Amino acid sequence: TKEVYGNMYSCMISNVDDLSFYARAATQTVTRVFGNGHNTSDSDIYNAWTAIYKGIESANILLERIEGADINESVKTRIKGEAKFLRAYYHFLLVQAWKDVPIRKESFKDVSKSALPATPMAEALDWVIEEMEEALPMVDNKMYDKRPSYVKKTVVEGVLARVALTRAGYPTNGGKPFYEMAARYAKSVKDSNKHGLNPDVYEMWKCMASDRYDTEYNESMWEVEFTGSRIDGTHTDGRIGNVIGNVQRNGSPEGLGYSYWFYSGSLILWDLYDNNDKRRDLSMAPYWINANDQYVNWGANQIVQRACGKFRREWESITPKNKNWTQINYPLIRYADVLLMLAEAENEANQGPTALAYEAVNIVRERAGIEPLSGLSYAGFQQEIRNERGRELCFESLRKYDLVRWGIYTEAIAALGEATYDSRWPAGGNYSTARAFAERTQKKHEFLPIPLGELSINTELTQNPLW
Repeated sequence: TKEVYGNMYSCMISNVDDLSFYARAATQTVTRVFGNGHNTSDSDIYNAWTAIYKGIESANILLERIEGADINESVKTRIKGEAKFLRAYYHFLLVQAWKDVPIRKESFKDVSKSALPATPMAEALDWVIEEMEEALPMVDNKMYDKRPSYVKKTVVEGVLARVALTRAGYPTNGGKPFYEMAARYAKSVKDSNKHGLNPDVYEMWKCMASDRYDTEYNESMWEVEFTGSRIDGTHTDGRIGNVIGNVQRNGSPEGLGYSYWFYSGSLILWDLYDNNDKRRDLSMAPYWINANDQYVNWGANQIVQRACGKFRREWESITPKNKNWTQINYPLIRYADVLLMLAEAENEANQGPTALAYEAVNIVRERAGIEPLSGLSYAGFQQEIRNERGRELCFESLRKYDLVRWGIYTEAIAALGEATYDSRWPAGGNYSTARAFAERTQKKHEFLPIPLGELSINTELTQNPLW
């Protein structure tokens, strides 16, 4: 839905950080979540919260009723595993963004018993891990290997690595056992030999924009599938490519597509890339497309004018196009992320980079066309991994949560504010938001406030302390 990966959770809530800023005048973000100007009554936050809990409710209903279904037992087991995993995953999204949240293990049956207190973050993440581990032997491990729209064993293992890294870091500080867990699950994905990196850094993104699967490399492990244009009678709530994507100005149904390009790359992101890094022009598109579908190159000094280039409507296969709704899929986990999680977890668990850590990160760097890493200290490798995650995974709803679990969110956003005083950063207009966002950012912005609408219904719940 648009409330989750179609726009609100993926973009508005999760895609503004030190590398990606909302490219509009600061006055447009004074009260909005993407400007850290929100309060407890923010409707976008409430709508995302509600939509995620609706997903949990659906999973609970299925798990409670499936035993009575007359279907093949192996199919029933797979479906139960998928539902169990998804219920845990939705809870993880809530914990990641809001911190302490209610864990709902049963469907809604009695209004008098529906109020639940928040479960502390560490306990909630431990439950998520337990649920996902229980789902692991239940989900498919063969039939859907090359279908990124399905939950399968490697997907569960990859997400488990992500959850374990969250549990290892700030603020729950689980440390070494969870870094070891993350490394174990990420290595299992690698050892499966079911995923690889496409040598062409653009190809996976073109596939996601055009309803194709890259079955040769299987780099996109799990993605949200949007389809159609609404004009053709289909109805999915995807705005990927429209709210986040390259600058495109043709809103006609027969054109290359229209994008509001709300998200641009910051100078911090630009400076992470070497000139020969193939990902730079993928992530920060070097051109824009005008209303006549003509390609216009940005000048050498026009850096933060470049919009997010991973989601380009020109790559869509469907015609006619809807101005605002797209067929472009959204990545939830890809193999490059798993390799970087493996490298990070190995370094953290062993307090220094192992041979496996170097192997994993250098697979990603080799595909990007940059030099391999070697001979680094624990701290040096840690910083390189943080930079590499920025280069590889920018604009994918991951960076904010990485900064939080590393315990450097406010520090990183302050650095973004400083970057806006660089002579390469244009003054005013669409480029003033980043500075205002940075100046507003406080420690409380590490996590979202519990929506006021929820607090008025759930009397057992209390507001996040800093809110």
